[in-house]
Amino acid sequence: MKIKLGISLVLAVLAFIFISQNIETVRVVFLSWSIETSIALLVFIILGVGIIIGWSLNSYLRFVRNRKRAKGQENMQKNEAAVSESIDVATPGDKEAHE
Repeated sequence: MKIKLGISLVLAVLAFIFISQNIETVRVVFLSWSIETSIALLVFIILGVGIIIGWSLNSYLRFVRNRKRAKGQENMQKNEAAVSESIDVATPGDKEAHE
């Protein structure tokens, strides 16, 4: 976990340095939209969007993984219950002897 934090901090510092050194104005065209903005603002916006997309994707994948794990545990409990019922049904004489 500390390695991820260190890498994140280094990348954030590098992004800040890049943004602060590139303040020229550029024209950005996307489909029918066109806007003139500084490179620093554009990079900051793209960085923020990337972080949001990465966080959202990570959260979604974690949710799916936890849901699969919960379903697997539920299926395992059902299988265990079915096996114990089949053992009870298969040996009725033994069950009466123990009672």
